[in-house]
Amino acid sequence: MAHPDLDLARTLAANARGFLRDLPGQEDDRQLQTRYHRLAIALELALKSYLIVRGHTDDANRRIGHDLRRAAQVATAEGLAIAPALYDLVDDAHPFFMRGGFHREHRIDWQRHRADRAAAELAALLTTIAAPIGAR
Repeated sequence: MAHPDLDLARTLAANARGFLRDLPGQEDDRQLQTRYHRLAIALELALKSYLIVRGHTDDANRRIGHDLRRAAQVATAEGLAIAPALYDLVDDAHPFFMRGGFHREHRIDWQRHRADRAAAELAALLTTIAAPIGAR
């Protein structure tokens, strides 16, 4: 593995925090879908930040693409403990995310409690990832 690009890792973590910080409400199905989309993006960025810290390159992350399952699997193999609520987010969002559904389709079966748990666990994960590298 290459020497970690900590500047890139900090940037990815900061961008993940931005997506997490600016989550829309959940008053209606469209807002809830947007919330899931932003959570999926934040999770992808957080996992890729962790992988950079572990010595993966930006090119290796690009090969993972937007595949949340693969990013989670690789991060887990690199030693990251991922909370069950984040695996639920992967299960909920991954198929929709991979086929561009967030931009093309509207679903009404998103679950508010799962989004809330994922948001809380993702905030905790970002703290775990970001603190040692000085990311904000």
